[in-house]
Amino acid sequence: MNIKFWGVRGSTPCANDENMHYGGNTTCLQVEVEGQDEFLILDCGTGFRNFGNRMNEAEQSIRGRVFITHPHWDHLQGFPFFKPFYEGKNWFRIYLPPQGEIGCKEILQGHMSSTFFPVSIDMLEADIDCDTFQPGTKYFEEYSIEYMWADHTVPTAIYKLKFGDTVIVFSPDNELATDDSEKTRAFREAFSRFIKDVDILIHDGQYDREQYESRVGWGHSAWEEVVEIAYEAGVKRLFLTHHDPDNDDEVLANWEKNIKEQHSRKFEFLALAKEGQEVAISYQKTEKIPAK
Repeated sequence: MNIKFWGVRGSTPCANDENMHYGGNTTCLQVEVEGQDEFLILDCGTGFRNFGNRMNEAEQSIRGRVFITHPHWDHLQGFPFFKPFYEGKNWFRIYLPPQGEIGCKEILQGHMSSTFFPVSIDMLEADIDCDTFQPGTKYFEEYSIEYMWADHTVPTAIYKLKFGDTVIVFSPDNELATDDSEKTRAFREAFSRFIKDVDILIHDGQYDREQYESRVGWGHSAWEEVVEIAYEAGVKRLFLTHHDPDNDDEVLANWEKNIKEQHSRKFEFLALAKEGQEVAISYQKTEKIPAK
């Protein structure tokens, strides 16, 4: 199995020279399983466009499942620019947690309404179905996926994927608050249980503690909090992502240097996620899960 980061930036894409080492595209993660004929994508930030350009080079039809954590712009900006959506031979299923009473298709229709974009979702030629992903677990041939609610400014999923004996948690937008309220304590305890002993945690580390002090309630975490709770929960590999557009390569490189010097011995692997980065993962398959 292989994961690839197509976008690791938060809030807005930034095509500045000083952001190119870590990357300027917003959140998009690919999980690729050898022998599987469907691609699996988490979030549709601007990195999704680049992934689509690569996939569009294939002559055969394309099948894929796309799981979106929430409908903020930086997680949907690449959706209308994904070229395989415009080919009738292709097949896709899109999943998004409910936003109150509003479902997945309504959200995407609004995002691609004529006010904002010249092409509506109904004009896309591929076989596309939108699934409002209610809390629970979905089972597919090679994996299962479930989520818990993040602490963010809109209903947001923290996805947990299980491939045989390997578990990946994807949490690009989640605030690990630091106040001593009962609500915060309860959330941190629930989150800690959710990530207990996972193989890979990909988590929002948009700020450091100093920056976070002026951004409490914005829905993002200080990397120090993430490292501490991940270590206590027994996470094996930790990738910090959703980098702030105002934190350039120099800032992030200094953070990464300090993070590795102080905490790398606590994990099998610890790093800031970089656009284009690929991670190979070996896992033991279990009995195939029936698709639902």
